[in-house]
Amino acid sequence: MTSPSADADVPVWVADDDCDRQRLLRQLRERHWTMLVISILIIAASFAFELRSTGHVAASWLPFSAFPPMCGSRAFFGVDCPGCGLTRSFVALASGDFAESFRLHRVGWLLAAAVMLQIPYRIFALCELRTRVSQRTWPTWFGYTLIAALIINWLAKMTLAI
Repeated sequence: MTSPSADADVPVWVADDDCDRQRLLRQLRERHWTMLVISILIIAASFAFELRSTGHVAASWLPFSAFPPMCGSRAFFGVDCPGCGLTRSFVALASGDFAESFRLHRVGWLLAAAVMLQIPYRIFALCELRTRVSQRTWPTWFGYTLIAALIINWLAKMTLAI
């Protein structure tokens, strides 16, 4: 939106529009930085932890022997959630055991790839924000596809006992 100026041919940004643009840029930067840091932490944790023979995830450098074995859904309701096994799948994948990763969670490899692809995508998006703001719809649809894959895998696991 523009407001008239002394020279009618030169548009001038209204203060509210400029504030909205700055707010949008700040929100986008924060989102991209947050997702970048979370992705890096997930990848680092996958390599830092190990899968014990008991099926528990642990790290030799931590003062306790292993992380708790159950998620909240299993602990409170006795039902696996769509993400049950993802942590163990990521850790197995990071150690190079693809078969075990797939056994622990059939779409773990897909989610691990999505996490890894966040790094170049978020760096590109942060660089792009220096010059322009792009509105993309594919990241939203990609996220919905990942959620659908989790739910379909979970339903198959629960109903078909596979």
